[in-house]
Amino acid sequence: MDNKMKDKLKEAGSFVLCAAVLVGIGYYTGILKGFTPQDFKTSYQKMEHNLSKKVQGGGARERILSSNNSTSQKSASYKNYRPRTIPETVLRGVYESNTWVNIFDSDKKAVFYLYDPTGSDQRLSEDFHFRMTNYLNNEDNRPYYNNFAITSSQFKNIKAGMIGPSKICNSLEECNNQRKSASDYSNMAEFFRRCGQTVCIINPYNNTYVILKDRNFASAVHTLDNLREW
Repeated sequence: MDNKMKDKLKEAGSFVLCAAVLVGIGYYTGILKGFTPQDFKTSYQKMEHNLSKKVQGGGARERILSSNNSTSQKSASYKNYRPRTIPETVLRGVYESNTWVNIFDSDKKAVFYLYDPTGSDQRLSEDFHFRMTNYLNNEDNRPYYNNFAITSSQFKNIKAGMIGPSKICNSLEECNNQRKSASDYSNMAEFFRRCGQTVCIINPYNNTYVILKDRNFASAVHTLDNLREW
């Protein structure tokens, strides 16, 4: 184990010890009166899960900038699932456009899909969104998932704001950079469009994702149950 890993583990251990001392003081002084054991169980689960993940990797931006994958490749399997690595061009587009950064800065795995509250697109039913929201907000799932679902109209407005170069390029290098940026934006928008049609579970700690084959609530629940510790 290298020194960097030892430092991270030492830091995590110190944090847990400090938290335990503060809880003890809180109970002694009466500050924590009204909190139930389940509240602390849920908080501990979340803290333990997130600390273990943070020991494995650095900050979101550093992981993205150090990524060298050009296409979506399958990564190591997990419980018979085959997560895919998010393409570098998509990751660049995220930080170049400052769009979807909250997903990759998430402290938990991100669940992303689109829904249509107007009812005009039956494939993106609002009922599915309500059921998913209730499921992800229950006490078993809160420590592991954040829901980033948005409406289809919001998604269209986001895409509209990403189209077109900022100015006329004055050199070949500048033109190439603008072309590369436009390609990044386009690939990023297409990635989230495809994710939005069903459901994507994105792991921001290693820049991988699992995309569901269809938009079936029972299948989504089964997958999310299996990927809690992923």
